[in-house]
Amino acid sequence: MFSTVPAANLYLGEQAATAKGTAASLYLSLYYFDGSFGAVLPGLALLWAGWPGVALLCLGIVLIALTSDAILCR
Repeated sequence: MFSTVPAANLYLGEQAATAKGTAASLYLSLYYFDGSFGAVLPGLALLWAGWPGVALLCLGIVLIALTSDAILCR
């Protein structure tokens, strides 16, 4: 996962026509914001639904990643 951060940051820099610094800072801000959810959501899923809930949450995140990859890489 962590190897995708610099790759995505480079891709973002290539795709941004203007304000590349703003785009990069927005990306990194959202990265850390989402990372905080990645630390909290599995714990909440564990409390509410046990380990099956954590597994379903992880499966859902993987499906979101695969779907966004399929859409963006057309």
